[in-house]
Amino acid sequence: MQIRALIVLAVSLILGGVTVYLANTYLQQEVGVRSEGEVVKTVPVVVAASNLKITTRLDRLMLQVVQWPEESVPENAYQSIDVVMGDKPPVVLRETRRGEPLLPYKLSPHGARGGLPARIPEDMRAITMPVNEIRGVAGFVSPGDYVDVLHTTNLGRRDERPVTRMLIQNARVLGVDQESSESETDPNVANAVTLLVTPFDGQRVNLAIATGEVGLMLRNEFDASLIEEQVASYEHLLTIEKNRKTKIYKRERRPSVEVIRGLDIRKQEVKEGEPLDQQSDAAR
Repeated sequence: MQIRALIVLAVSLILGGVTVYLANTYLQQEVGVRSEGEVVKTVPVVVAASNLKITTRLDRLMLQVVQWPEESVPENAYQSIDVVMGDKPPVVLRETRRGEPLLPYKLSPHGARGGLPARIPEDMRAITMPVNEIRGVAGFVSPGDYVDVLHTTNLGRRDERPVTRMLIQNARVLGVDQESSESETDPNVANAVTLLVTPFDGQRVNLAIATGEVGLMLRNEFDASLIEEQVASYEHLLTIEKNRKTKIYKRERRPSVEVIRGLDIRKQEVKEGEPLDQQSDAAR
């Protein structure tokens, strides 16, 4: 009996070892196949080595090259620091966080002078308009925001009553007073706001300032819609409903009786369909 038990135990151990060996071999082969299939191709991409603020002139120490998955490389991304720097380092036009790829639209042309002029694209202009706490949206307008410009005037009106027109839509704010950093988000009541506009829109803004009052409406940063231009007049301030009927609701008067008990006099309404004696008892 002992010999038979030992034989069974030995056979079990051998079979168990063979099973573990085969399972381990299979798993290693699967891992190897999967590893070979998951190899990701990468390409060099120039990214910011630190946070880059607007108007900063680039330096090589601010950049680094990393391996980026080829399938997700941003369009027009730089692959060499030499290409980014060129003959003369460009200026940062859009704030770039550490690790973000450098893209052409975030940088000025090579050799561009720093400051606000470097942020003005070709065929565009920067114009400054006066604002205050009310016309400047209580100081909530910051560089990088988008706004609509309103113009209130009675110019050309026969009735000499002022109207408000939408002068410009979706204009980018370049600066508030002398501040042009887009990292500032705290409300700040300003006296002037600088906008990025076309040359003709700049002429319109200048004329609007001379012929009436201008104000701003702040947009959601993801809203680039253009609405149909409308003129807001005095008529839009008044709610006029022709042939409006006013309904007057009067409380229905019910018949009543006076119930006199000694010196106690009470007025009791008579309910339709209910005997008077029952109503008198309820009033007690």
